[in-house]
Order: sequence, then C-alpha cells, then structure tokens
Amino acid sequence: MEEILASRTFAKAARLSSFLTYICRQTLEGRAERINEQQIGINVFSRSPSYQAADDSIVRSQARLLRQKLEEYFEHEHPNSPLILTIPKGGYVPVFQRNTLAVAQMPAVATAEPSTTSTISLPAPIRLIEPAIKPSSRFPSWLGWFASVVLLVALASDLLLRHSPETHSKGIAQVVWARIFGSDREALIVSSDDALVLVQELTKSQVSLDDYLSGSYLERLQPSSGTSTASPTAAGPVPLSASWLNSHQYTSMADLSLAMRIARVPEAMPKHPEARYARDVRIDDLKSRNVILIGGVGANPWVSLFESQLNFTVNYDWKASRGYVRNKSPQKGEQASYEEAGGDGGRHNYGVLAFLSGVDGSGDALLFEGTGMAGTESAADFLFNDEAFGAFARKIGAARSHMPHFEVLLETASIGGNAPQERVLAYRVLD
Repeated sequence: MEEILASRTFAKAARLSSFLTYICRQTLEGRAERINEQQIGINVFSRSPSYQAADDSIVRSQARLLRQKLEEYFEHEHPNSPLILTIPKGGYVPVFQRNTLAVAQMPAVATAEPSTTSTISLPAPIRLIEPAIKPSSRFPSWLGWFASVVLLVALASDLLLRHSPETHSKGIAQVVWARIFGSDREALIVSSDDALVLVQELTKSQVSLDDYLSGSYLERLQPSSGTSTASPTAAGPVPLSASWLNSHQYTSMADLSLAMRIARVPEAMPKHPEARYARDVRIDDLKSRNVILIGGVGANPWVSLFESQLNFTVNYDWKASRGYVRNKSPQKGEQASYEEAGGDGGRHNYGVLAFLSGVDGSGDALLFEGTGMAGTESAADFLFNDEAFGAFARKIGAARSHMPHFEVLLETASIGGNAPQERVLAYRVLD
C-alpha cells in the first residue's frame, strides 16, 4: 500500500490516498466488516454521523475514481507487481490478489505488451463553472455547509477533468451511445437546475416549463421571508432573492460527475459534446440536436417535453418533500406509484433510464431521472454496467445493429450504510 501511495499516480490525489489508506487499514486490522459507505463518509470525508449516504454521492463518486486510479497504477506504473489491489464494485472492502500475469510473463514480454487503456482528457470543457448545491430536503444542513460544498465541487471538477478517464466499454450500451453521438446531429448534455429545486422547496409548489423559461417562478419568493444562505465570497449571509438566484447557477456534484463520464465514452470523444445548464437551453436546441437530460422534471423542466412518450414519470411532492414515480399504465404485479422511503431498514430511491425519440420526432434523447440523487445515479450506473444493461438489452430484443427506444424503472436501496444496489422493477419497449 505504501508503494501505491508514493507512486506518481497517487502523488496529487490526497483525498483518494486517504480513502485507500482507511479501507486498507480497516481490512488489515481485521475490521473489514465495518467498512461501509456511511463510515467512509464520516471518517474520510468528514461527514456528520447523521448524514444520509443515499443522498450524498461523495463516497460513491470518489470510489469510482479510486478504482480507476488503481487500474491505472497496476497497468501503467507497476504492471509487474506480485500483488494487485482492487475494490470490487458493490462494496468498499479492498481485495489483495496474486498477479498471476506478472509471474507468468518474462520481463521482456511484460514491457513489450502494449496497453489497452489510455488516459483520455476531456475534449471540450463542461460549461458548468458555478459551484453546486443539492436540494434542501435531501440535505437538511445545506445552509451550514454551503461554502464547503463549493470548495468540494471545485476540487472534484478539477480532479475529474484531469484524472478520470472513463473505461472503454465494449458492451451493448455502445449502441445507445452510437445513436446519441454517432449521427450527423450534434449532442447536448443538459444538467439539472438546483436553484430551481430550492425555489420549489421554499414555495412548496411545482414550476412549469413555461414559468421556468419566462423566469416568472422567481416572483414567488417573498423578499421578507428572511431566508438566506452562506456566501463563498462574503463574510455574512446573502438573502435568497429572485435576483440572487437568477444570477447564480447550481447543479449537483452527481450531475457534474455524470456529465464527465458521458463526455469520456469513446463514441462521444470525437463529437466534443457540449454541456449546458438547464436555464441556458432553448427549445430550438432540443429540436436540432440529440439530447441527454439529467434529473427529473422538478430539477430539469425540459423533461416535461418527453413525458408524453413515458409511462414512468418522476415527480416530487414539494409539500411532503418526497419523490415518487408514477406508473401511468400498471401491468400485472406493478404498482401505480413508487414512493421513496427511508427508515431503520435502509433508504429506497427510484430511477428511470429512458431512451426516446427526439422532441420533434427525429433524433434521439437519453434521460437519467431519479426521485433523489441516488435514484439518478442508479439510472446512470445501470447504463454503464455492461453486465446488468446487457441482460436487460437482451430482454428487449436489442442487438449490435438495433436498439429500440425503451424506458426502465429501477429501485436502489442503501441498507446498513452500504453502497446502493439497483434492480429492475419494470420496463417498456416503446417501438
């Protein structure tokens, strides 16, 4: 472990080094059973003991980066190491195993073998340059740690841009990416608007796409309410006014991470995909391009343009502060509604991954939605999971030469502080 931490690969990755040190020490000292997402968040990333792992993606996103760093180290910097350290997906307990390939190879062969994985830098910058916050109902203490989130996202953005190439996938998901990025149409990634979520949280009411585009929803804020937030640039609090929210752009760290992952898939690299904040998009952008929307309709109102194609719609009850998925036409064994819930037994969120026709009937759209951050992440992880998505693709009759439009409803549960695991609840083939 000390050799890994002293390597060039980890030289400028202090946060990941702390992550690796913690899980390795816990394992080597016989406390592997204590390693879970909750404990890592508390002991490595200074989260409070009461934080909800299902609503805070810091451990999951950093674990993804750590796995990539370890792959990079053992493939490029120390391919002949007698031991290999990995962190299997679905958990955080490190596994030490013998490097049989290094033992079997002669030194000359080992140095002559070409690498199959290359480091990829983002071809075009993601234009989400403002700091990010998450909806207040999903992190009750956001007013207190707003400034720390700003710093965290700035650091994470820099780390993602410089150090996190997406693994080259050879699964059936390539067909989806080829449809999005391989046509003559440009592709646009649209992230959620967490300032909009904040307004809806404060006013306890949904904002329509028309009100969002006109900006009239900001008039719902009462200047005399006294609501304020900490400012990263000022010593005192800043009132949450319509002008303040209109001049600031916020998206979640999970959305930023997903946009980076998408921009690094091999099919996207030559296309230089553009990412925009939801407030900067216009209807003509969606008509002339293939589009990827991140977030449900409450965080990304552009999703409403596609709801006529969807059977599973992600909604949010602002008065009850609870997300849910509506099943328009339940089939046998399905519920009419799936509501997020939490308790001593764990927290359950729902995600929807949808591959649809474009708004004008031409081109394609890809939607990642969730009742919470964990739900949206489950939709993304499902598409990036070759095994899980491959099994689903076979069910719907997909092939290398054909990918029907579809939507799939996923459930993700975080139990005992461990990483959420998604499972397919229902799906529809749309053509």
